[in-house]
Amino acid sequence: MGRPLKFRKRDYFWIKNRFPKFYKLLKDTAHIVNDEVYVETVTQAEYDIIFDGTADVIMDEIDPEKGELTKDGLRFEEAWDYADREGVPFGEK
Repeated sequence: MGRPLKFRKRDYFWIKNRFPKFYKLLKDTAHIVNDEVYVETVTQAEYDIIFDGTADVIMDEIDPEKGELTKDGLRFEEAWDYADREGVPFGEK
């Protein structure tokens, strides 16, 4: 059994414009439900691919001089935390 990642619509469309490479990981299984965009992940492997993509974004958004996340990096991190908030392991839901 899978579980959806649930992005706020505004975050999803911001990611589409700001991080198109990461967006490509989401778009094929995304659908709008009220004010959220559900991204279906049926298997742990599908989830892992998207999760690994978050690491790529975060690493690219570290300011090399300060060693901290940029403003966009912080917003992305918050959007991800919201989307993955349920955190129910596969097979338990």
